[in-house]
Amino acid sequence: MSAKPIKPIAAPRLYQRIAEEIARLIDAGTFKPGDRLPAERDLARSLDVSRSSLREALGALEIDGRITIRVGSGAYVATPVARRGARARKSAEISPFDVLRTRRLVEAEAAALAARHATPAQIAAMGKAFERLAADMRANQMQSAADRDFHLCIANASGNSALALVIERLWAEGGQPLNVRIEALFVTRGRKRDNIAEHRAVQDAIRNRDPAAARHAMRAHLTNAERQRMMLLPDGARSSARN
Repeated sequence: MSAKPIKPIAAPRLYQRIAEEIARLIDAGTFKPGDRLPAERDLARSLDVSRSSLREALGALEIDGRITIRVGSGAYVATPVARRGARARKSAEISPFDVLRTRRLVEAEAAALAARHATPAQIAAMGKAFERLAADMRANQMQSAADRDFHLCIANASGNSALALVIERLWAEGGQPLNVRIEALFVTRGRKRDNIAEHRAVQDAIRNRDPAAARHAMRAHLTNAERQRMMLLPDGARSSARN
């Protein structure tokens, strides 16, 4: 009799455990349908977790139909009617903030290497991707394919195929539902305009063959991307942040 394969039990990610605890409080009636959840700072303090992990948990709860996030107002417990059509996710994704922080580490070095090793053809391809990216950002387009193309052009121009493969995988993670929802909620039109200038700074540094400037520009760009995703839902914040 052949033994049945035993599958390892994956431990839930931190944000998933936080989401489960908030869902438990909702089910227990601590937070009732229509209630506004406590401000993120207060909720993070009560749960003893970081605000970035809490924000991921709130995003996951919204995807699952347990809450509704209103930028400029807060997070509200969804009514049973609103929850009826929601689909539970089958598995936990890698933390979107972990992905961003890892990208900051590896893409900054990829940019520095690209400033040393990029061929004229690779620089030209990067320039074409930048022009498409800028057009997408001006049009307020979500999930620009040109943004991914621009960053992968740089990764390929680094001359390190293993590094390029890691960066491609990180970008694939960025297309997962939780990351997409967090971006849709918190990345403003103004942030997209800033994105154009930040990408241009990376491109210029690589064209000028300046590794230090390329590393700094990429690191600054991804630091700003993380900061944007954390700044719009603090304590029932500004409705003007949508502009």
